[in-house]
Order: sequence, then structure tokens, then C-alpha cells
Amino acid sequence: MATPYQGLWAKAPLFRTLDDPQLARVGALVELRTLDPGQVLFVAGEPCTGFFVVLEGAIQLLRPAEDGDETALNFVRPGQSFAEAALFAGGAFPATARALERTLLARIPRAAFLALLRSDADLCLRMLESLAAWHHRLTFQLQALRAQDTGGRLRAWLAEEARRAPNREILLRVPKKVQAAQLGMAPETFSRQLRQLRDAGLVAVEGATIRVLGDLEA
Repeated sequence: MATPYQGLWAKAPLFRTLDDPQLARVGALVELRTLDPGQVLFVAGEPCTGFFVVLEGAIQLLRPAEDGDETALNFVRPGQSFAEAALFAGGAFPATARALERTLLARIPRAAFLALLRSDADLCLRMLESLAAWHHRLTFQLQALRAQDTGGRLRAWLAEEARRAPNREILLRVPKKVQAAQLGMAPETFSRQLRQLRDAGLVAVEGATIRVLGDLEA
């Protein structure tokens, strides 16, 4: 029997090769957590007590700087997980996690999850398979990204985001300089390439919203 929100949390890369009985065993551990916009889930340096899958909304991961400021590292969207590395390493959370909007999370507690892995060797091996497949996919994506010029990277990213966004409208949940860094380009290059797409009639830009109007993969 499927557990609440299983169709969402089971999409996380760590769980993709599990069969239904194994998903049910993981699902029995899942705790739901809701965050309001701007609410902090955990702070960098706190002991890791579990990992999370975003079900609705978005989480921003930030690293504290020596001057007291924060550097945005990434944002996590529905179907994506975070804090697994800290869980397996048995250490502290390496970054601060904050909700960008009202967010629903699936929390898998560390102690219970590790006990489950120790009790079920097949489930543990299946998760290793999932991690290996995920690593292979990320490596392939990185190689493909490096092979493209900056314009190609931006087009590919916009096309992928538009496929998942309602009405092909992409909301930039992080500053443009952070998004540019994630695409491996300078903020000025990101703005210039986006402006060229706008001038070509392929996108419309209004504040933090980008609406894809044309075929970016042509």
C-alpha cells in the first residue's frame, strides 16, 4: 500500500530502484514537515538528524560567510532530496536550509533510516544502485554542459525548466548571479544571453519571471 505523498518522495534519486515493498518500509519512516516562506529548517553546523525530500515548494541552501553574510549554493525543488551526505557521514549539516516559499517536506530520520539499511541488505544494495545511476547521470549532464557554449547552456536550462513550469513561466527563485554561477557563467554573460533571447522573441522577461515563447532547442 502506498504511503502519503509516496508518488512525490519516491521520485528522489536515492529511491528510484526500490520495489514497492521496500518503498513501503521507507515510507513508514517518513515524517511530513511544513515550512512558511523564509522559515529556516536547519542551520549550518547543527548535527544532522535526517535528510529531506521536497514535496511542494522550494528550499534554498546557503553557506555562511566569515563576514556574517550568506552565499546561496543551490535550491531544491519537488522530487529532489538534500542532506543525504551529512546523514551518511554522521556529521553536521554543511549548509543552512531555508524555505523560499510555503514548502512541504518529507523527513527521513537518520537513526531509523540507518537501522533499516542495516536490517535489509537488499534494500541497501538497491539504494547503492540508485546512487550509482544518479552519479552517472550527473556526470553525463556535467560533460554535456561543458561541451556547450554559454548560449547553449542557457537555452538548454530554460527549455528544461519550461517543460516543468506552468504555462512555460519560469520563476527565478535565486538571484541572477547565483543562477549564472550554477550554469557556469558570469552574471554579465547570463544577462547578455538572456537579453539576446528576449530580442529574438524567444522569451519574455518581467522581473524574476521568464516566459518561454519559442523553441529554444531548434
